[in-house]
Amino acid sequence: MDKNLQIPGHYIVRYQTAPVVPAPFAHFYTLKLDIQSAEELLIDFDIVYNDRIELTDDEIYDEGFTKDDDYRWKGTLPAVWISEFREIFESSKTIRKREESEYEDFIEIELDENDKRVTIYPVDKERWSYFLQEMMQAIFETAGREKPFELTYVDIDNDSKLTIDLKASFGQKEFTLSKNAGAPRKLHWDQLQKIMDTVYKAEFVADNASESIPTKRGKYLTAGDGLWYQMGVAVLETTSKSKDLAKIEALFNTLSKQ
Repeated sequence: MDKNLQIPGHYIVRYQTAPVVPAPFAHFYTLKLDIQSAEELLIDFDIVYNDRIELTDDEIYDEGFTKDDDYRWKGTLPAVWISEFREIFESSKTIRKREESEYEDFIEIELDENDKRVTIYPVDKERWSYFLQEMMQAIFETAGREKPFELTYVDIDNDSKLTIDLKASFGQKEFTLSKNAGAPRKLHWDQLQKIMDTVYKAEFVADNASESIPTKRGKYLTAGDGLWYQMGVAVLETTSKSKDLAKIEALFNTLSKQ
């Protein structure tokens, strides 16, 4: 088949979590992409969380979900997502035969080919799962359901204070850093996942966090939720042998010099 993205073109991506994924995490969604032009992308998105009937309300809430997580949205995403979809679509190996595995997410793409609708299946499912996760985040952000990503690191010493503000917009796919309230500068998007993996590997203890902006000596993190987590007090090692805090400090030390 012609693997070039068609513009205008109408694509339908269907996704379902692997059968081994339990409720309340298990879900499936349909993502319709109506590419009107190189600059206009219309989205029709519909997500449903399944297999929750046997769970209590507390079991759902304890995992960070609500009883109203199903969601539908129609709207327009920025043109950058046409480029992103083109890149993964044109570089992916696909097959025509439906394959399902208990341990793998299910992904299929419906599209036009020679005046008829056909369905293909990406072989690199992990790559597609991550891409779709980012695109879903862009939808939630554009729809106003979630805020852009924010993370601030503050290092207060006896005679100095370092502040690093990180902001990421999934909608625009832009990642910026601002040092000591200076002008923001762009970082490579791929750095975002590495930073999140490093920071959130540590254990964050909300009960030990503070609502007050820090003034005393120490290193602190806040993610835009109004709580300040002091390293070693509210940000803790996951095990007795882990080096999570040292890695976080090294990360922001590197970022401060970029």
